Amino acid sequence: MEPTVIFLIGSAGSGKSTIGKLIASEYHFCYLDKDIVCNKFTGRLLESNGYSPHDRDGNAFYSDVVMGLEYQTLLDIANDNLQLGRSVVLDAPFLGYFANKDYIRQLKETYGWTHVKPLVVQVTIDFDVLKERMQARGLERDAWKFDNWDAFVQGIKEKQCLWEDIEIIQLDNSPAVVDIEKLRQTLPFEQSPGPSANPLA
Repeated sequence: MEPTVIFLIGSAGSGKSTIGKLIASEYHFCYLDKDIVCNKFTGRLLESNGYSPHDRDGNAFYSDVVMGLEYQTLLDIANDNLQLGRSVVLDAPFLGYFANKDYIRQLKETYGWTHVKPLVVQVTIDFDVLKERMQARGLERDAWKFDNWDAFVQGIKEKQCLWEDIEIIQLDNSPAVVDIEKLRQTLPFEQSPGPSANPLA
């Protein structure tokens, strides 16, 4: 049974973490959140170069130097799990890589994923709901987004995932409560119970 790597994409505040943890829990997948994996190191790296530890949006040093290291670290950890037969949920925006149509093919070649099934689950959300949820969570790193809300929303609309050679599943997370039954019907997993994935009960 081949392991699956889920690229869980969507805007900040869309509820990727909630969806990702539900999938990981129900199917016994490994769950990797880029923020948890990298935030402390990223913050220190930004500070050591004269920036706020929360200064990511619109920061050329972050986008040109730090971001690539974050994603490489995330993918390296994911690959270790995949090589052990453990399916993985990757909770990260991946926005900076959307325009590269060959991104998935390149990852397959880099990591030798001949036995791995890649899948995109794109979490979408109504923008009014998105703003309310981001205000409720009160994170410092969202300050730029609120100060430039129209540009932030326009950027989300313009950055479409152009990856080829991968299935993309859309999942609307606008409702206040996740519809578990809809999630079960949306995801294409019908494996028998095992170390890589368990079907929903």
